[in-house]
Amino acid sequence: MSLTVFLIIFGIIHLILCLIIYLCIRFRVLGFSEQLMPIICFVPIFGVLCAVGSEIISRMHKTGSRTTTLKELHLGDTDIRLKRLTPDEDEGMVIPLEEAMSINDAGTKRRLMLDILRRSPDQFTALLQEACLDADIEVSHYASTAVMEIQREYEYDLQRAEKRYRQEKDNPIYRDQCIDSLKKYIDSGLIDENILFVYRHRLSEVLAEKMQDEPENMDAVLTAADNYLALNNMTEAEALAKSAVSKWPSREETWLAMLNIYDRMNNGEGIKEVISRIKANNVYLSNHGRSVLAFWDGDAQTEAS
Repeated sequence: MSLTVFLIIFGIIHLILCLIIYLCIRFRVLGFSEQLMPIICFVPIFGVLCAVGSEIISRMHKTGSRTTTLKELHLGDTDIRLKRLTPDEDEGMVIPLEEAMSINDAGTKRRLMLDILRRSPDQFTALLQEACLDADIEVSHYASTAVMEIQREYEYDLQRAEKRYRQEKDNPIYRDQCIDSLKKYIDSGLIDENILFVYRHRLSEVLAEKMQDEPENMDAVLTAADNYLALNNMTEAEALAKSAVSKWPSREETWLAMLNIYDRMNNGEGIKEVISRIKANNVYLSNHGRSVLAFWDGDAQTEAS
């Protein structure tokens, strides 16, 4: 047999194998991702061996320890895309999805990941970031794509808000939109630590302009104090919190902000002073405020004894 004939026969067999493998992937007979197809097609023999190795690992339960049906996850037999969620159900879906994603079954995680992408992926940013590191290539690919798209949307919204604000600096609506976009992007957890520093500084600048125009806006003062706290600028954070306490001594938010700042500063004396002033001024506290005060008051009494 000549070399040419051998190569032709080998090429035909290789194409047939590639076609069979592709069909097996499409119909979920094989467990690995379609992303391996270029390697299988363009690297004869070794590409097929790579696919075989991936399938062996999958069947040895390295990427899934057991088969879990949707029924076991209480999703029912109905198509989850057609299920209408009430607001309460939608808010409570994060924990079940996190639990389901922790199940060591690749097929289940893929279905759940697609469900997240069909719904509101921006509500599950932390879960998607965790899924980016998943051992299953398809799950990590879906998650990475979704995270990139969410980040792109945040950046686009912020750029648009910044542009409007620069064009109409005297319009408080555009300034508030800029602040809102900055806060949402910062709180998303998608920004790298070094870049986050830049965005927080920008937020402090816009908030300073807002406080100058609206000196009686307590929320702006407390947001600015919290932002300075995140920047580890304790001096500015403490000064703003003190001014808030002076202006709004009957509001629990100002006192809780003061306690939070002194906690970050490890200022035990400051915490004791704030507790004493809250009691002396008979500040009305919500259930949350009373629990915070009880926590710090207990610590202060322990130290005193």
